[in-house]
Amino acid sequence: MPKIVTEVPEKIYRNINEEVKCGIFADTSSAVISALKKAYAQKSRTYLRWLMKKEGLTETEMLED
Repeated sequence: MPKIVTEVPEKIYRNINEEVKCGIFADTSSAVISALKKAYAQKSRTYLRWLMKKEGLTETEMLED
């Protein structure tokens, strides 16, 4: 898996470490990966809603395709 290096605001870093200490995540890396997956899933849903509205499609029509 490719590696990415980034800077994280101190508040977010503390929140991640707290979730690791509570056992929500095994380590910092898994917490960040989970957050990225959730962010991209939200972005995809937002895009699909925009596309449906733009094309005048209903949810049923989208699911049929």
